[in-house]
Amino acid sequence: MQDGQRRSGTPGFTLGPYRFRHGLALAPMAGNTNLAYRRLCRRFGAELTTTEMVSSRALHYNDEKSLGYLKRGEDETPVAAQIFGADPEILASAARKVAERGFHVLDLNVGCPVPKITGCGGGSALLREPTLAAECVRAMVEAVDIPVTVKVRAGWDDANKNAPEFAARVVEAGACAVTVHGRTREQKYTGFADLDLIRSVVQAVEVPVLGNGDVTDVASARRMAETGVAGISIGRGALGRPWIFAQIAAAFAGAAIPPDPSPAERADLLLELGEGVCGLYGESRGMRIMRRLAADFFHGLPGAAEARAACNELAALNDLRALSARIARPEDTRPGATGPDGCHPS
Repeated sequence: MQDGQRRSGTPGFTLGPYRFRHGLALAPMAGNTNLAYRRLCRRFGAELTTTEMVSSRALHYNDEKSLGYLKRGEDETPVAAQIFGADPEILASAARKVAERGFHVLDLNVGCPVPKITGCGGGSALLREPTLAAECVRAMVEAVDIPVTVKVRAGWDDANKNAPEFAARVVEAGACAVTVHGRTREQKYTGFADLDLIRSVVQAVEVPVLGNGDVTDVASARRMAETGVAGISIGRGALGRPWIFAQIAAAFAGAAIPPDPSPAERADLLLELGEGVCGLYGESRGMRIMRRLAADFFHGLPGAAEARAACNELAALNDLRALSARIARPEDTRPGATGPDGCHPS
């Protein structure tokens, strides 16, 4: 039985000195899991948060922009940094820079399917090089004193779903936890996550396994938990819905599941996120980031399509304030809706 796995079937595990009661993690997502969004998810119950993935080579050469991705909050404990690459020495160098900045966990990305990452041998391309991947993990483990974990996919394609064997190799090299996205590199984000494959990884190793893929609500979290995973890593299901962590935690604890926030509460959360992102990157770059992040907050609300289209025009924080006001007044998001003076709401 994995460390932290419960007889009841609900997740929970220990990593180093840290205990994750419900095993709920925010998955790293490029362009999304900046410090401001991580803080929002943590408030709702994400127990482990992770940075956007960062190039190990860029860190090795002290690239300023890449180092900027390693911003963390003093109140963010524990927090992981995720790096990618395929050169053991470069990864070891990057690992030391991560540890020097006070991160509590270091994660190696073996899941990214994007060609510009796999084309350089990183991300899910390492699934085809298990010996090299093990060397990479061993170098990282030897370089730092913090726990080293690995995120993988089911395999390169349907004919090569080698995640169970791959996980065993990286665990033997020193990885103390493995996150498994149940899709192959070939699938990218289409189709469905293979829960049976995730169950096979759980059975293949003696360290905590976190399941990832298609967890969007309490019901799907329960299905993931039935695989025997020690934790659940939530990615796209948490975009625009940071409260998903509170709902799943309540379900696992046998408590009443809190409802989705009201439109006015969503508006407050969106504005808080925007102010945090602008604080990190400045208003101009921050609003470009918020064009993507803001759109998810309108999911399920009246006039969502029109409101999401308006997100593409965000250029200043005042634009976001006006957009947040539209969330707070759902009647104003209907196509053709006008304000009390007969004008379209700004």
